[in-house]
Amino acid sequence: MMNWKYLFCALFMLLAGRMDATTFPEAGVTADRLVRMGMEDVRVKETGDILRIAYEDNVYRGTYRGLGAVIGMLLDEGTAAGAIHLVVLEDRVPQIAVRIPEEAVAGYRTGAWSWEQLVGSLQIGYDTDEDMRQLEAVKALNRSAGKVDLVVYPEVVLNNSWLDKLYGTVVNLSPAVEVGLWKGASFTGQVIFPIWNNMKGEMDYIRPGMLVFRQELRFPHNLFATLNAGNFNGNRIGAEVSLLYRMNSGRWAFGVDAGLTGSSTFYGGKWEVTQWRRLNGSALVSYHEPYYNLEFDLRAMRFVYGDYGVRLDCVRHFGEVSVGLYAMCAGGLANGGFNFAIPLPRGKRSKRRAVRVRLPEYFDWEYEAQSGNEYAARRLGRTFETRPDANHSRAYYDPSFIRDNLMKQGVR
Repeated sequence: MMNWKYLFCALFMLLAGRMDATTFPEAGVTADRLVRMGMEDVRVKETGDILRIAYEDNVYRGTYRGLGAVIGMLLDEGTAAGAIHLVVLEDRVPQIAVRIPEEAVAGYRTGAWSWEQLVGSLQIGYDTDEDMRQLEAVKALNRSAGKVDLVVYPEVVLNNSWLDKLYGTVVNLSPAVEVGLWKGASFTGQVIFPIWNNMKGEMDYIRPGMLVFRQELRFPHNLFATLNAGNFNGNRIGAEVSLLYRMNSGRWAFGVDAGLTGSSTFYGGKWEVTQWRRLNGSALVSYHEPYYNLEFDLRAMRFVYGDYGVRLDCVRHFGEVSVGLYAMCAGGLANGGFNFAIPLPRGKRSKRRAVRVRLPEYFDWEYEAQSGNEYAARRLGRTFETRPDANHSRAYYDPSFIRDNLMKQGVR
């Protein structure tokens, strides 16, 4: 006679082994709450006494606002009694891990711990390998792939390398379609609409801006790789590849990049490009000072037109505002200037559906005090950017910076 008890046990074990991790009560409820908050690519898994969560935040501006909201929700509404491990994604690529110890969860819920004590206990670092390995088989909810942002970029350019005018000034409005593709991949398509300028040439024409395919990869042990291909700024078209290694603490980072580009211009209302023959590259050493939230970047560079030099940036982060000074030498001539990035409204954006229209998170600007006509005539120190939102505030995941601003954020 068949032993029904053993049959049911075997059937239960078979089904349990095939269950998605989000079907467990706490995991499923947590995933649903995160999706309602607007978080994307949500994965939740409860294993033993650890609740593991990975999510991408395309609602809150910056790197700590959304994290604070997620932590608040988990502690105020969640019921998990053990430790909580969070992994923050960008284009579905893990960026940083935040771990809340079990005693901190219990202490905060009972009122024995303050928000400041809770934030002080957080373990924040770049090592996401183990948590993502545990979450690998979990199906992601509210996927970001295929969702489109129409981002309207304001542009202001000042240049003082002319003798017949105090400054060459350009004001543009440059909307861009930004769409997520598969993991780590995205496409940006931008059109530049001139508003006002006192210069000649392509500045008078509606013309293509950045048209860039981007693929980012993350390897074990905090190693990131990025490939960009397409039409960049600085009148360049081509491809660039970069490698970046971050130490888990966030204090030090080391990177290299190389690009192969040609000219991309729009003179006389005609888009003209040349073959990709110009080789550029750089080696980076970056240090993050935690007390004042200072970022130091030192680069040895080969610029677009073959001149060599170095550049040192010093950037201070005041919450979501970053202000920097830089000094550089290219082709034997000195140069320098300053830059800043300030947040634009709103701090919390609408949830993404099929298409969302918004401003960029930050307005950034850089001033370059060129060393006279020789510097401009020899085309020294020329570089380019591969994304329209590149600045020092975007995607600044330094662990000390995030902890400091979570502390200031206070109880939500």
